[in-house]
Amino acid sequence: MSKPSPQELADFETQCDAWFAANTVRDPGFMLPLTFMEVSTDQQFDFLRDWQRKVYEAGYFGMSWSTEYGGYGMHPEFQRIATRIMKAHDAPIMINAIGNGWTGPLLLDIGREEDKRRYIKPMLSAEEIWCQGFSEPEHGSDLGSAQTKAVRDGDEYVINGSKIWTSLGDRADYMILLAR
Repeated sequence: MSKPSPQELADFETQCDAWFAANTVRDPGFMLPLTFMEVSTDQQFDFLRDWQRKVYEAGYFGMSWSTEYGGYGMHPEFQRIATRIMKAHDAPIMINAIGNGWTGPLLLDIGREEDKRRYIKPMLSAEEIWCQGFSEPEHGSDLGSAQTKAVRDGDEYVINGSKIWTSLGDRADYMILLAR
């Protein structure tokens, strides 16, 4: 992928700014969370899920992720510009922070081809929400002391253990899990 010209970036910035100016909802009639960890109502969750889907479908999210898996295959500079403009417009957050910030990049880097094809696009569009299972009751965030175990049983893993502080765990479709 070649680096975009300054003119291409400037044109994109203008287009992106116009879209967020026209589409950003500043007052939906309820408090908008500042982070995914603050989502506490169905109304907030549904609004933010719809918002991420709208931004993705407009082409302003998942921009540098491969088209093969549901991204837009653009130079990363375009996503940096879109993210900066989202912030400038005080746009709502992207609800699938764990999927988009942790699971997706991990899958793209070391995931199986069938998993990339299966999970990436629904992750970007917020059709499927991810949470993380790292912290444990007796060990907190000390990942080196984690006791949860995953034992292979045929084509599956049987998980034994507990996780706590699983933000959006009650709404997530999938979890990225730390287990021994």
